[in-house]
Amino acid sequence: MSIEAPSHGEQEEITGHYVGVEIDGVENRVYYEENGPEDGIPLLCQHTAGNHGHEWRHLLADEDITEHFRVIAYDLPHHGKSLPPTSEEWWKEDYILDEDNFAESIVSIADALDLDDPVYMGSSIGGNVILQLGDWHPDRFRALIGLESGTYSPGYFLDWFHDPQVNIAEASAYACWGLMAPQGPEATRRETMHLYEQGSTGLFRGDLYYYSVDHDYRDKLDQVNPECPVYVMNGEYDFATDPDDAREVAEGIGDNAQAIEMGSIGHFPMSENPELFKQYLMPVLDDIRGEDVSIPEKMSPE
Repeated sequence: MSIEAPSHGEQEEITGHYVGVEIDGVENRVYYEENGPEDGIPLLCQHTAGNHGHEWRHLLADEDITEHFRVIAYDLPHHGKSLPPTSEEWWKEDYILDEDNFAESIVSIADALDLDDPVYMGSSIGGNVILQLGDWHPDRFRALIGLESGTYSPGYFLDWFHDPQVNIAEASAYACWGLMAPQGPEATRRETMHLYEQGSTGLFRGDLYYYSVDHDYRDKLDQVNPECPVYVMNGEYDFATDPDDAREVAEGIGDNAQAIEMGSIGHFPMSENPELFKQYLMPVLDDIRGEDVSIPEKMSPE
């Protein structure tokens, strides 16, 4: 996995498309990028709160991963290149993401793309939602990978996000800076901040409603179907959802769930330190493919 730009004139294999997706009775124009063989295992990637699918660009460009997996990174409606639905007067009320809409959006995107037995992977809000997916849609996915996942993550749905005196782009970016491990390359950590500076006003806060208010599985982990393999991968430097949170999730789900502690990683594994994250992710992907691998509960940089 290279974090460098392609050479002058070189074109990457990543392609972008729009697809129509009906979510809660509303038609949406959803943007996604993909790379990998058409008959590869679909790997559906969900971005973090207030961000978009560009977080996954390093994974999309990695030939070791796209050899076997069709990697698909989408932008939720309102995010990135997926604009708000034109059929709704969305500007008349605050954008709010709740657990029902979030889970339905993911399943509807998988359905619209006609994905057969896909793997789902998401980080932060995308890591937490594996619990709703494993509870409500356990038969839709081959496996669920939750990055920076927890049963409950209160305290981030804040009123000052609406304060006109706050530069929310900078505030969001620097809040995320503190959630990343200092060992990561500065270029990719700065890139992660840069992505956060591009979100529209209210988007980050609206996603955090799901993250900090609507998502609470503290007493419901036994509802998550244990037949669907679950991998919970949390970074040692993530103070929002730490490795103990991952262990709580896995223990509550049962034998088919595994917690993995990622050393020298924070809240944004795929973008803050993509080369290190690849070391942790490859054994999980090999296990999903049916390879005979051993996945340590605690991983450290090689």
